[in-house]
Amino acid sequence: MMKIRKLLLLFILLVIVIISKSQSVILLDSDAVVFCAPGSVVWTNGSVRIYGDSLYNNGYMGIVGDIQNDGKISGNGIYEIGAHWINNGTFKCGISEVILNNTISPIPPVPDQHITGIQSTSFYDLTLIGVGIKYLDLDDTVTHYLDLTDRELAVDNHIMYVTNTDPLAIQRTSGFVSNLTNGWLSRTTKVVSPYLFPMGSSIGVTRYRPVEISTLVNDSSAYVVGFFNYNATNDGFDTHSKDTTICLVDSLFYHKINRTYGYDTVNMTVYFDPLTDGPWNGLANWNLLGSSQWNNMNPVSITYSPMCGIIKSNWSTWTNLPYALIANIPDSFAVNGPQYVCLGSGPITYEAWSDPNDEYIWSVYGGQFVGDSTHNTVQILWTQAGTGVITMQEINNFGNCVSLMSTFVVTVYPNTIANFQVVLGDTSHIFVYDLIHFVDASINANQWNWDFGDGTSSAQQSPYHVYEAPGIYNVCLEVVSPDTCIDDTCMLVKVEEGLIVPNVFTPNGDGYNDEFNIRASGITQYYLQIYNRWGVLLFESNSPTIKWDGKTSSGEQVSNGTYYYILDAKSTSDDYSQHGTVTLMR
Repeated sequence: MMKIRKLLLLFILLVIVIISKSQSVILLDSDAVVFCAPGSVVWTNGSVRIYGDSLYNNGYMGIVGDIQNDGKISGNGIYEIGAHWINNGTFKCGISEVILNNTISPIPPVPDQHITGIQSTSFYDLTLIGVGIKYLDLDDTVTHYLDLTDRELAVDNHIMYVTNTDPLAIQRTSGFVSNLTNGWLSRTTKVVSPYLFPMGSSIGVTRYRPVEISTLVNDSSAYVVGFFNYNATNDGFDTHSKDTTICLVDSLFYHKINRTYGYDTVNMTVYFDPLTDGPWNGLANWNLLGSSQWNNMNPVSITYSPMCGIIKSNWSTWTNLPYALIANIPDSFAVNGPQYVCLGSGPITYEAWSDPNDEYIWSVYGGQFVGDSTHNTVQILWTQAGTGVITMQEINNFGNCVSLMSTFVVTVYPNTIANFQVVLGDTSHIFVYDLIHFVDASINANQWNWDFGDGTSSAQQSPYHVYEAPGIYNVCLEVVSPDTCIDDTCMLVKVEEGLIVPNVFTPNGDGYNDEFNIRASGITQYYLQIYNRWGVLLFESNSPTIKWDGKTSSGEQVSNGTYYYILDAKSTSDDYSQHGTVTLMR
């Protein structure tokens, strides 16, 4: 142990003075005064203990061990301490800087450093570097700048006051302030600007979860913030006790925030990491409405810079201190899909405009689901005309929160049913140039669109049509209802090739079967001859459209009886030539 005493006055000007080379304690008592002039450097490889008014530092003092003040320290210099700051006396900080740096020597003298003693210290500038945690063992103050660098300042159950109203009075790279049950970081505000409270904890999972208080007026106020890196239920703030608008309260951590004096209204932001904490979208205050539960602070907004954070704007209620992140009961989401449909149409797809990875609860009135109904899209077959109703709720993956119910109303129109009949003349065979009547038999239709399959169409309700060539034709009818519902149907119509020769006709002028009418279809070569029983040629024709009316070529009526015909008829693919008899009866 080395003592400096007995009315000795040391003036240290510009030289580097090594007071001790061993791990001893330097004692400065009231009989000895050390004055470090600006620009001077004092280095001790041990600790320094001050008695009386004995140290005036305006230079640099590097102390590998502790500095213990049992007297009075003054000056505007720099104190770089390798171990602990112990203040039992008076420290007049001036514009000095205290640096807690336990890597001041190659081997750190202590793993962690403490600001301790029986007297609170009012620092001007306080800088924390080195390794380990810097502990606050009593309430202390920084009047200018607190630079955390990358260190944790553990205030434990004490308060670190930062009274400089400069919003940048707290500096950091990755450092933070931690606290125990009754510990706080306090800041004084005065200008319209955001004030950062860099809160965090290394207990359990290390987290940095700052709070930012943005003042809205240039009035002096003070705020305190504490961060609690565990479930708020442990402190009596049950995370399961919440109002009906809250789905989930964060059980990982919570904050306490208070205004200790002033009247400011502020914008308050609580930051978090959505990747490790969860996708929180709200903020709650304990007992806000006097109901011993977490109460939603909506409306809030979300920021994504410099971290993800929940912002409560224009906040001025400081009755209860605990604040926690929450997941709101999800709002109802829009359902997208046709609002006007026709009965029986579909299945029709409806989609919830939300997260496709979540689960959904759907219900339908007036229809039925086709397939799965637990995803964000469903298919519905409407089975009842009138008003159909779809309801949907989302169950999100975070907290299994069930959203408010979405309702989607659908008007289901009565459907139209397409149908038609083919009406022929007096035969079941359809030949070329036969007049065919397509008769509409649809239900609830007021528009008709016919396609006869031969390149022609019609918009009449029940049109007539003739075909000019044999073949099989696909006749389709599309009908539209007054509510624009559409249906269609098709039928195959066969137009045959060949001949039908009657065996009797009655040319009596009654307008029915008055001619020997040979029906021909697809015939390209035609020659007809008719003879009486004595072989006299009575009639001849080279076209099926020229028919025998029971008269001779001179116009005389022949008598009732049996007559003979010879028909030479061919198509492009077949020979239909034949001969036979026909009976004439008047």
